[in-house]
Order: sequence, then structure tokens, then C-alpha cells
Amino acid sequence: MQKTALALLFAGIVASAFAADFAQEHTLTINGAPAYLAETSARVLGNAQGTAPELVDDITDGLGARKIAGYKVMIMGRTYSVAAETKPPKEGQTQWREKPYVHRGVKLFVGIPVTNGKMDLAHARLLNIGVVDDNGGSAEHLPDEKIRPVGKQLMSESAKVEQPRLNISALQWPDMAHKATNGGGVKLEAEAVIDGKRIHTKMDSPFARFYTAKPTSSAPFKADARFVK
Repeated sequence: MQKTALALLFAGIVASAFAADFAQEHTLTINGAPAYLAETSARVLGNAQGTAPELVDDITDGLGARKIAGYKVMIMGRTYSVAAETKPPKEGQTQWREKPYVHRGVKLFVGIPVTNGKMDLAHARLLNIGVVDDNGGSAEHLPDEKIRPVGKQLMSESAKVEQPRLNISALQWPDMAHKATNGGGVKLEAEAVIDGKRIHTKMDSPFARFYTAKPTSSAPFKADARFVK
């Protein structure tokens, strides 16, 4: 019995270690030019209590050939100030920043099919994308500049979208039952061509920030017909 208990305990420790096996990788390239990202975060469409993802009837919002029940989540790679690349971190920081002011980054709107309570990551869908470009932070700036003006949003209602692709190999929610605001993580690779510019991002990271939206705030999660065909 004692050996069995120890074996189960060890198995649990190993499983936990592998479940949390995320690196600190968040890369974004725009037409091949790197755009530095500081962190990976997420916002999930949650249930009324905010304790679990909300199971929606159709992640494609009627744009697909059939309804697909599942979860919706925004996964974001972002950074806050151009000075992040030039200023030393403050105490307690790993990357310099003044406040959560995003001026460069990527936001992936993702739909995840769910069958019998289990996520089907192999068939996760890229529903929309947002990309804020400031030339990768290469533009000149003053050494004492605190906050850089927000970059240009490449996605628009008239933008031409081609070759959207998404591959998620791992996704773990934080402890939503206890309202955790970080933890979990994701491993993914995604890309699309927007008005002729190829956008590519790769993330293998825990969620530095995790937000939960209420079911009544589902509008920002809606699918875009240019991605759902």
C-alpha cells in the first residue's frame, strides 16, 4: 500500500511538472521583420461565475458549414513601451515597463471545439486576428521616453486576409475555480497574410496575465468571415 501511495504521489508530481512545462517564448514577425514581445496573456469567454470557460453552441457564429460547440479565447503576445528594449528592469520586473500600454503585439481569436467535455486542440480554429505594428521598435526614440504612441493596427474591415493557419499543441487554463489571474499556458504557432504582409507568431509560454470575460461580453470574441470558410 505504501509503495502504491508513493507511486501515485510521484505520478502526480510528474504529471503536474509536464502540465506546466512551458518556456518563455513569444515571437512575432511582420513580413519577416521581428517585433519584440514581452509576454503572453489570455482572455477567455467564461461562464457567469467566472470559474470555467463558457461552452458556446457554435464557435464559428454561424459562419461555418455546421455548428461546432466549444470554447472561445483571445491569446495575446504584446509589449508595452519602446523603452523596454533599452531600459534596465525596475525592482521586481523582468522587463522594463511603466504600465500596461500595448503599442506592439498580436491578438489571436481562437475557437476550440469541445466534445464530451474534452478540448480538441487539433481542430482549434483561428477566428480573427489583431496585429499592432510599430516597425518592431526600430524607430528612433529618446532615451528618457516613457510611453510610445500606439502602433498601427494592420487589421481593418477592408483588409484582405489570406492563408490563415493555427496549430495549438498544448493549452492549460489557470486555476479558474479560484479566480487565478495568471498561470496555465499555451504552445502554438499561427500565421496569416494581411494585405500582402505575412504575420507569423509562435508562443510557448505561461500566461503572465489571465482575464475572464462574462457571457454577456461575447461580442469581441465573434468570428470573422475572412477566417472561417
